[in-house]
Amino acid sequence: MKNILIATPYLNSGGVEVSLSRFIEEYSKKDENIDLYLLEKKGPFLEKIPKGINIKTVTFTSDIYSYNKKFRDIKNIKGLKNKLKFLIFRLRLKFYLILNNWGKYYSLFLKHTNEVNKDYDLAIDYHGYGHFITTFVVEKVHAKKKIMWIHDEKTDFLSKVENYIPYFYKIFAVGKTCMNNAIKQMPSIESKIDVFYNMSDYQNIISKSNEKIDFTFPKDSFNILTIGRLEWQKGYDIALETAKILNDRKINFRWFALGQGSLKEEIENKIKEYNLEDKFILLGIANNPYPYIKQADIFVLTSRHEGYCLSTLEARILNKPIVATDIESNREQIINGKTGYLVPLSADAFANKIEDLINDKDTRDKFSKNLSLENFDFTSEFEKLDKVMND
Repeated sequence: MKNILIATPYLNSGGVEVSLSRFIEEYSKKDENIDLYLLEKKGPFLEKIPKGINIKTVTFTSDIYSYNKKFRDIKNIKGLKNKLKFLIFRLRLKFYLILNNWGKYYSLFLKHTNEVNKDYDLAIDYHGYGHFITTFVVEKVHAKKKIMWIHDEKTDFLSKVENYIPYFYKIFAVGKTCMNNAIKQMPSIESKIDVFYNMSDYQNIISKSNEKIDFTFPKDSFNILTIGRLEWQKGYDIALETAKILNDRKINFRWFALGQGSLKEEIENKIKEYNLEDKFILLGIANNPYPYIKQADIFVLTSRHEGYCLSTLEARILNKPIVATDIESNREQIINGKTGYLVPLSADAFANKIEDLINDKDTRDKFSKNLSLENFDFTSEFEKLDKVMND
């Protein structure tokens, strides 16, 4: 039995957390000893981590120097002397941010971060994104080999941890676009980077899509579904403009969105401004999104950039026609005109193709049939991880 460390900041609701929970679920079947390190034990996906996984937290010499969000407010620091230390520490951090010196910024935290008192065969920075957790895995974890994940086609974040990249034996990207863009960003990693597609328990997804939920889509309208965090990246501004166009065209539709995020209030205000209260409905998050996908008529993704979008993968598994932004990462999943439509990031373009699908059941059926013939079994990807362990 080998000792494996996997690190990620939090277990919030997002694509990285979804893919991580599935990755751990599959990897735990190999009967390895897995320690999952977090900055804080919190988030809706905490309960999705399989039993038997040791969940631990990154520890610091003092709360004054903690990276945890709850200690970023001076009100949480007790004692005048400690408050002064905290202020000095935060001023130094702010200075490094102004200089855009992420190396110094992270180093200041690392100076007060405790080492992990255990030796590992493999340490995995699953989050990537140029986060502090990357530096933690390099500096504070003892492992024979270390690997890092890349989850997004927008890879400029690599510059934040450029000095730490050489310490990773292998880098896995969740799609070919992510990999190619990472190589363009940092050519020196070409020899150590490979694709590792996100895990999808497609049989479980199909099974869970048949579970009963308390929500039923209306039968008297065409139902559109979007899944994604309420953030700028996901293009909800485009989705709302598209819904407004469809509504102005007197099209009978309902557009449902699963997700939560920092733009919720802004999106709600825009829904009111566009008079879409009964047309564009925010559903929050769902423990089981698959019945929603199954009930929908089509799936729409208005993202500005992605890695290998899991919600799109899930929609494909459930054979839903898709309209998505024409970006490189989506071209890995959708064949334009065969399994869905790829369109420019334009409300008019989205509205036109959605309207086409509403009016053309034959095309919707064609897309669904073609999706039903695709292979969604990515479990063989673990052979790449085994090779890293055995090299």
